[in-house]
Amino acid sequence: MRWLIVGHGKIASNFIDAAQGIGHQVVAIAGRDHERASIFAAKNGIDKSGEDLVSLSEGLDAAYVATPHSEHCNAALTLLENGVPVLCEKPLAVNQKQVEKMISAAEKSNTFLMEAMWTRHLPIYEEVISIIKKGHIGEPKLVEASLGFNSPYEPESRLWNPELAGGSLLDVGIYPLTLADLVYETSPEKVFSVAELSPDGVDANLSMLIQYPNSSMAKLSSAINLSLPNGALILGESGSIEIPYFWCAEKAFLKQASKNEEINKTHQINGFEYQIREVERCLSEGLTQSPKVSWKCSHSMAQLMDQIRTQIGVNYPADSQEQDGI
Repeated sequence: MRWLIVGHGKIASNFIDAAQGIGHQVVAIAGRDHERASIFAAKNGIDKSGEDLVSLSEGLDAAYVATPHSEHCNAALTLLENGVPVLCEKPLAVNQKQVEKMISAAEKSNTFLMEAMWTRHLPIYEEVISIIKKGHIGEPKLVEASLGFNSPYEPESRLWNPELAGGSLLDVGIYPLTLADLVYETSPEKVFSVAELSPDGVDANLSMLIQYPNSSMAKLSSAINLSLPNGALILGESGSIEIPYFWCAEKAFLKQASKNEEINKTHQINGFEYQIREVERCLSEGLTQSPKVSWKCSHSMAQLMDQIRTQIGVNYPADSQEQDGI
C-alpha cells in the first residue's frame, strides 16, 4: 500500500517503521508547519510534503492521521469526503459528536474509516481473550490497569493544552478503558471518576471505578504527571492473567491454582504492523469498517469518555463548537 501521513510527531515515525517493515510505502507527509513537514519528509525519505491533504493523497491507497487530538476530525472529514480511506489515531475524535460526523462522512462516501487503537490488534490479546472464553480463569470479575508517565507541565504542549484536547484520559486513559472493553465486551452500567485537574483544566491524573453486568468491575487509572505501574491484571473466579505493559504487550502470565504459564507473542516490528495489515485486509475485501475496531466500538468509547469528562469537569473548546453546531 501507498500511504499519506497527516502529522509528523513521534508516533508518525513508529508508523513509518512498521509500514516499511511489511513492504508498504509512505509516499507523502502533510502538516500545517510546512518547514517541519519538509524536514520530516527529508529525514524519512518521503517524496512529497505540504498542507493540502487532497492533492497529497491523489493516487494513494490510504491516509494515517497522526495529528494532535483536536485536529483528528477535520483532517479525517477532508479525506473521507474525497474518498480517501482513513486510519485515524486514537481517540478517533475529541467527543461523541465529532465521531458521529466522521462515521457519517464515511457512510456517505462509502469509504473505509478505522480508529488506530493498535492494542486491539496485538496477537497477545487473541491468546488472552481465548483463555478467558475457554473459562480457564472462570468468569472475569475485576480488571485493574493503569498507564501514566510524569511529563513536565508545559501549557502549550499537546498533553496539557485544552485547545489541543490535552489531559490523560484521551491520551492514555483510553488504553485501560479499551482493555476492560476487550475483557467484558459490553457497556458499563455505572461509572465513577475523580481527577486532579491542571491549572488549565485538563485531567493530570484520573481514577475510574466502573461496574459492568454481573457485578464485574474495573479499577482503572491514567496520568500525565505521575509514573504509574503501567500494568494490567485480569482477575477471574478461578485464576488470573497478568499483562505487563498491557497497551503494547508481548507477553502475559496465566495463573491458576495448579498451573502457571507464560505466554509470549513477540512483535514482528514494533506492534503497529498489525493494525496496518488490518487496514490492508479490509480494503482488499471492500469493507468500510473493521470488525476489530468497528464504528460502533469507537462511538461507544467516545460516549464513555464524554461521560467521564462530564464527571471530572473537563471541557474542551471543541465541545462548545459542537454544541453551537460549528
